[in-house]
Amino acid sequence: MPITDNPFLIALINMSVVFGVLLSLGFVIKFISVIDPTKKK
Repeated sequence: MPITDNPFLIALINMSVVFGVLLSLGFVIKFISVIDPTKKK
């Protein structure tokens, strides 16, 4: 169930979630590269 019917607020929340996920993925990739620097793309 949506928390609000305000389209702008829903879009803002969605973008915040996506941004947080991207930051988390970037942090995990950097963390793995620090632990195992021998793996290169």
